[in-house]
Amino acid sequence: MSGGSPHGHGSEKKVIEQIHAAPGTEILFDDSDNGSISERLHQMKHRETGDGRMLLVPQPSMDDPNDPLNWSTTKKSLTFFNGCWFAFMGAITGPIMAAGMMQLSVTFGKSLQELTYANGACLINQGVWNFVWMPFAVKYGRRPIYIFSNLLMAIACVWLAVASIKTYTAFLVGRAFLGAFQAPIESIVPSTVTDMFFLHNRGELIAIYGLSVLGGNELGPMFSGFIVQALGMNWAFWVVAMFVGASLISMFFFMPETKFCGPRPDPFQPTTVNADKDQVLVQKSSAVPKKTFVQELKFWNSGDPDVNLLHVFLRPFVLLAYPTVLWSCCIYGMALSWNVILGASVAQLFAPHPYGFNSSDQGLFFLSPFIGSLFGVFFSGPGGDWIATFFTKRNNGVREPEMRLPTCLLAAFFTFFGALWFGLSYEHQMNWEMPVVGAGVLSIGSQMGTTLGMNYALDCHKEVKNFPFQLGPDSYSALANRFHF
Repeated sequence: MSGGSPHGHGSEKKVIEQIHAAPGTEILFDDSDNGSISERLHQMKHRETGDGRMLLVPQPSMDDPNDPLNWSTTKKSLTFFNGCWFAFMGAITGPIMAAGMMQLSVTFGKSLQELTYANGACLINQGVWNFVWMPFAVKYGRRPIYIFSNLLMAIACVWLAVASIKTYTAFLVGRAFLGAFQAPIESIVPSTVTDMFFLHNRGELIAIYGLSVLGGNELGPMFSGFIVQALGMNWAFWVVAMFVGASLISMFFFMPETKFCGPRPDPFQPTTVNADKDQVLVQKSSAVPKKTFVQELKFWNSGDPDVNLLHVFLRPFVLLAYPTVLWSCCIYGMALSWNVILGASVAQLFAPHPYGFNSSDQGLFFLSPFIGSLFGVFFSGPGGDWIATFFTKRNNGVREPEMRLPTCLLAAFFTFFGALWFGLSYEHQMNWEMPVVGAGVLSIGSQMGTTLGMNYALDCHKEVKNFPFQLGPDSYSALANRFHF
């Protein structure tokens, strides 16, 4: 008989409910051997890959061209580039003063220890103000936050360019404001990635985003070192202000809103079965006109009526009660803190005898951590995705967030070995090559830790994409700036 079996449909419902009930568990590959759910899976949008028939998670809207999941590859790539460039420039503004610490000390008549207060003020505000920016990104969308944050960041850089040759108080206040204005770099780009891309793309893209943040921390001091050596510390801020301004222009024209409020098909919702024909009836949505380029330039709206701002403000504190989120924050924070501490320490460690690094030498020091970050991106991005896909195939096509975690062993090794190498080589005053290489090895683990921590949390809980991860590492790094000597 062609009619569906009641027991078969009951089995299908039970299997799907079991998969859907576990947070972060997704069916990623259509396993044709699993007859109880294969019919349902064949109705879903998918992509043919070398590993098999990969299902698109989440499922894009059926015929809405304004759904970011349905955008062209070019549009997605340009939007992602703008987000990463925003994060890169924001990350540069933090450690940019690392190569000019000695010059600022002379200008202000302050000790290097006192100058670290300015860096600490920036870091603390960056973490705290994430709790202010991100609820508005959830309510009103990503685009207004990108634009206003970029604009205010450019103004703060101009302020610091003037203050760096004036008074320490003005400089300290400017750094505090800069931290508040650039805070979204740590949270809004992961939101944009999950808005536009599918689950199987996220590992590599989050790794690239992580490189833009750590790369800014590492390349910022290197670029500023040459500028400080040739033109002075104030010009380092002028140059950054120019590039942030260019980023603002690019974002205004080529950074459309990625928050999508329209309906998307839910493959786990019950379907209607015709017993005579045994077909699944799929509800079609009406065609939606595509927004024009001019319409996409709008950067403000009345907000999502389904979002309660108070609830969104409180959500991070609720999420911290989840062990998976708390663990991810600890991994992310400890990994990123190593990188931030290096930026605050190089001048104090390598400017005095026996190394005697000048401003450009201190900047070039960060080339080694940047190279290490490139290796970290490969291991945690494509490498982590490959490992997760391998275990997914062995699990009959069902993806679990924990399938990324084996890569953590490699991250822990590089972090421990790199920190030991750097610390011992400096303690025994070895040739400058030894601590420099040690910092590069440490950066491999740091890059992997930040990527894996964020990816795991995003895989476990969809609502974590708007979570302000940065409070933990910024607080830790600010304290480290104060007490590392």
